[in-house]
Amino acid sequence: MTIAEIHGKLSPHEHMEDLLSSDVFSTFKYLDVNNGLIPFLKKATSFKDNELPDFLVDIVEADYVFWPRTTYLNREPDVLIILTKKDQSTIAILIEAKYHSGKSNTHREKDATDKENTPLEHLDGDQLAELFKELQDGKIYIGDPIIRDKFIQSSGNRYLFFVTVHYASPRHDIEETFKVLQKKQYFNQNHQKLFWVNWISIIGVIDEVNSRETWKNAPTMRYLLEDLKALLQRKGLVPFHGFTIPQRKISIPKFLFWEEVEKVDQTLFSGIDASKLIKAEQYFWMGE
Repeated sequence: MTIAEIHGKLSPHEHMEDLLSSDVFSTFKYLDVNNGLIPFLKKATSFKDNELPDFLVDIVEADYVFWPRTTYLNREPDVLIILTKKDQSTIAILIEAKYHSGKSNTHREKDATDKENTPLEHLDGDQLAELFKELQDGKIYIGDPIIRDKFIQSSGNRYLFFVTVHYASPRHDIEETFKVLQKKQYFNQNHQKLFWVNWISIIGVIDEVNSRETWKNAPTMRYLLEDLKALLQRKGLVPFHGFTIPQRKISIPKFLFWEEVEKVDQTLFSGIDASKLIKAEQYFWMGE
């Protein structure tokens, strides 16, 4: 699908965030975890204080669950990733990705109830706040029993990553989520477990990985990253490195404003001849 998209064969669907999430995270799935996913996640910053995620060390394996459903508030995040460390401890990363759309907030009635007709403990329909609650409460359906056990083991080490196209952290969305979490007294010390990262940073990750990795033992893995880079470039998800100063020399025309024209054998003044200007003269206002 990625190659078809690069060649414009999926044009009606290119704006879909589900397709972008699939392109990116399915590529990471087939790469060594430290040659794609982890370098990308390390580009993230904390919602609260812009700190980097220093817990992403000694990662040896990643398990992916695409579009899982939460079992209480019925949300559908993009990807749940379970990371396994060298010591066999686990970390859960829940990805909520956006492309052209904003947060998918939901209007919930104050007296809403769950399936058992008991009051629904929601977070005012804020998508990120509700996903964060479901993640911390372990309310995510996982069919694979091995991955489910790893998720259960990750209690206390669960993080929500918000992925967007913004160059800078989308403060409005983040502050809105903060207010809901604080209002519902669900924040505590967990504010350090919410992170933001942008799609644009992936191209830098690809360049970093390819610069240090020879791919001697897996030469075809380079193609996965090259295809992903081509796709991101097609979508315009590229870093901005500022403007460059043009090197071209600008020639001064003979006339600075208009050219002379001839009419009825007369030369009508219609401009200033640049070659006859005297730098010392003042042509508009006289100095005192």
